[in-house]
Amino acid sequence: MIESGGMHFDASDLAAMDDAQRVAVLETMVVGLIADDKVNPAEIRRFDEIVLGLPWGVERDVLVAMIQGARDRLVALKTPAEIHDYVVNLAHRLPSQTLREKVVFTIATLMYSDGELVQTEKNVLGLFVVAFGITSDRAAAIKDALRLGPTTVTKPPETTGN
Repeated sequence: MIESGGMHFDASDLAAMDDAQRVAVLETMVVGLIADDKVNPAEIRRFDEIVLGLPWGVERDVLVAMIQGARDRLVALKTPAEIHDYVVNLAHRLPSQTLREKVVFTIATLMYSDGELVQTEKNVLGLFVVAFGITSDRAAAIKDALRLGPTTVTKPPETTGN
């Protein structure tokens, strides 16, 4: 079983990446934020908690500019083919399967921060699952971890022998 905390993207994940990979993660998170074109306060708070809480290695104003640049690139995508190619490119820049799963879990938490996943968000998540090569078993584990929340542990507790 999975401890949902093990799916959370964190500072150690960022530390192991090069700049291109960090930008890919940031762009993926921006996709998670704007996927349904209805960014609400709960989603913004969750995005800020996650993104601004990580050590990206740049000053805050630079990070804000990077977020805006990612948003501008996403908004410029017009066709399904452009969107697909963009997500495939993100996958190529994130070679670690564990990292890909953490990133998909993170964007799912962003999308679900308002308490629901609308069809557009489900479609975007599906696109990432396919482009990132996430198996159906691992996608189910991500879904379970999302439903359980960040502090729930699904593995059995350790027992002490007497």
